[in-house]
Amino acid sequence: MQKIDTDGGSLTDAPNENYRKFFEKFNSIEILDPKEWKVPQILGYFCKKYFDIYKVKYKFKFNSPAPSKCFEVFQIKKLASNLTSDPVLLKDYIDWVYKTKVIQAKRRLTSISFMTVESVMNEYKFKILLNDKHGKDSVDRSTPLLAQYIDIFSVCGYNIVTYGELAFLNQMSDKPDDLNKAFSGIKELGFDMSILDRVV
Repeated sequence: MQKIDTDGGSLTDAPNENYRKFFEKFNSIEILDPKEWKVPQILGYFCKKYFDIYKVKYKFKFNSPAPSKCFEVFQIKKLASNLTSDPVLLKDYIDWVYKTKVIQAKRRLTSISFMTVESVMNEYKFKILLNDKHGKDSVDRSTPLLAQYIDIFSVCGYNIVTYGELAFLNQMSDKPDDLNKAFSGIKELGFDMSILDRVV
């Protein structure tokens, strides 16, 4: 495998010594266990995947002279805050986004911000993280439902937005036909009803 500075990073484009040292850390993804990855390794992995798909280097914005304050680092921190701080899961998320979203895009994506789109993060969260593949995350009553599920209940006359509200409706012993229709609708979209048993 080639080093990141020739296939996914920007060592030759580094505007200052701070960025050069930062980009040099990208190559450590080859020797570090993903469990030990920090922001530079996660970003380096993103850049490697970008090059693998597009055969061009990801272009950094260099909006700050300090790498720790640059746009791309901010996006990685946003992922850690809104999705998970587990570097193994972030690596898995990057793989998933490239496999399911990037290859479907009609044009080349030019900003890392496509990784932090809320609907994309939520889709991964509910299809992968909460599907017992990793067994670490759990849904609580305030967890927001995906828009597609909210829409189905809205059409049937129910204004719900959280898993807690959905679990409450599911506990009704004698559900009206429109509510049964809504539950059938989300099941057809692949909603795992057993998740509601884990709502706390």
